[in-house]
Amino acid sequence: MNRTIPRQMIIHIVVSVAAAIAIIFVFSYEAVRSTIRNNTEENYMNQVKMAAHEVEAAIRHHRQMVETYARVIQGIYASSRNIKSDLNDVTEMYARQPNELVFGYWFSMQSDYEKQGRFASWYGNNKEGRLSNLYQTNYIDESLPQFRDDPRYDFYHGAVKKNGTYITSPYMDPYVNLPIISISTPVTDERGRVFGVAGVDIRYGDLQQIASKLTIHPTSKILLITNEGDILYDTDDKQTNFSNNNIDSATELVPIINEIKGQKETVVITKYHDQKMYVFSVRLSEPAWSAMIMLPVAVVDEVFVNLSMISVATFLLLVLAIYLLVAVWVRQLIAKPLHQLVSASSRIAVGNYNGMLRIETNNEFRQLGEHMNRMTEALRKQVQIEQEMKRMSSLKIVGEMAAALSHEIRNPLTTVRGFLQLLRSKPEHAKEHVYFDTMIEEIERANTIITEYLTLAQHKFVQFRFKSLNDVISHIYPLVQATATANCQYIHLDLQQTPALEMDEKEIRQLLHNLIRNGLEAMDANQSLYIRTRYEEESVWLEVEDEGSGFEEKVLESAGTPFVTTKAEGTGLGLSICYSIVHRHQGQLMIQSEPGKTLINVKFPVKQAPATE
Repeated sequence: MNRTIPRQMIIHIVVSVAAAIAIIFVFSYEAVRSTIRNNTEENYMNQVKMAAHEVEAAIRHHRQMVETYARVIQGIYASSRNIKSDLNDVTEMYARQPNELVFGYWFSMQSDYEKQGRFASWYGNNKEGRLSNLYQTNYIDESLPQFRDDPRYDFYHGAVKKNGTYITSPYMDPYVNLPIISISTPVTDERGRVFGVAGVDIRYGDLQQIASKLTIHPTSKILLITNEGDILYDTDDKQTNFSNNNIDSATELVPIINEIKGQKETVVITKYHDQKMYVFSVRLSEPAWSAMIMLPVAVVDEVFVNLSMISVATFLLLVLAIYLLVAVWVRQLIAKPLHQLVSASSRIAVGNYNGMLRIETNNEFRQLGEHMNRMTEALRKQVQIEQEMKRMSSLKIVGEMAAALSHEIRNPLTTVRGFLQLLRSKPEHAKEHVYFDTMIEEIERANTIITEYLTLAQHKFVQFRFKSLNDVISHIYPLVQATATANCQYIHLDLQQTPALEMDEKEIRQLLHNLIRNGLEAMDANQSLYIRTRYEEESVWLEVEDEGSGFEEKVLESAGTPFVTTKAEGTGLGLSICYSIVHRHQGQLMIQSEPGKTLINVKFPVKQAPATE
């Protein structure tokens, strides 16, 4: 199948643009990959920061609760007479507040403060999960100076030594034998002397709820480590180092922890368990910990795989969009005018010069269309000239024949007609009148044909005088209207103001009679004929339009040729006479016909050359 020019243009343009886009994509892939990787790392780091902020917020909330609890205890010491009972009530009230992370609240007295002795108020959830007083009188007095450096009692002495709120590392509680993290703060009198330490316990097992806030991906590994490099929490739940419980750190984690130790935030790529991992590290300011989140590099690579798929899909959609846009553009600017030109050239090639090209694009196609219109008009005029020359040649022959034979034929016919009338008048032929009448009518018909021949003579003498075409039409209108009415037909006039023409009035009447008679004979009953005049382009136009069946194209091409007729009893001379009259008036006669309509246009120039014989 042959490709059309527009299709070839579309394919070439789309392929060229797609190749250019592909080349740009290949050269820019690494830069885009690096940018996306940096953005992905930054995005995950922001997620880690946000998660670390949530962990800090949880720790900060418990710190504020402990400090508020300590201030309440200060108030009890300042105003209460039954201190121990009120301490138990306040501690139980704080411990009763619903919080999944809190194991219990406690306050332990400094036994040597004004010799108040050993006492602790400690409320938490027992093994059955019910809130109860966990303090027993046989517990050791942790406020004694000998326990100041014992890591098992860091929950008490850490706050005293810091003289402020203190967050312990995970330790094994000596009383309940559970791994615990404590947030404690010293309670002092108005002189700044410590009379006890208030605190809240968070079970180490519940630390997972805090660590779960650090999750950024289902495959991520979460660790909480101290600034000294000890592991506080590991999602694998295998490597955990309590300050008072000697468990070694995982060998593979040691170099990673050492690499990020002391840094506020960092991103590194390392190997862990034979797998490349991203390590995102953020230092927490509230507790002296760091959050370390390990994410497989393959997870980030999935982003590139998805990006590649999206890029390919986008590329295909872009190519499709370019194809559609180019197709619309080529169709509008090239295919459509080119199709019009090809159709017009095919029409002209078969000899059809009707119709004009209207190309809307403002480019060479429009100029080519205008040139083709001028060429078509020239060919059409050439064909008209050839037809007119052919018609005039026929008319010349007919005229010469009419001039040579008119007297030779009309004189014998006149003699025959006279004798027929004489014989008809005799009484013995009274019964044969119908035969005599028929013969006389045929002789008159022959005489009419000879008269029409004489009308076609080229050298007919005409007398031109200025006359209004509208006046001539109005003068003959009653006669033709009577003929139409007799056949149940209608004639409509639309006569616009026109200037006077130089005309032979008799010939113009004959022209009108012939055109109107032809139109009426072509129509059936209850159909209309329209007669219009107008002044346009320095010419007076006469239009006669009927609602008849119309002419076939082959008949229309030879219209006006003598003896060419569609009527059963016609001679074909009426339209030839019309062409001859119009020619003598230096006008043009044009016929347009289609089924149900025939329109005859006659153009008379207002400024015409002097008429000659």
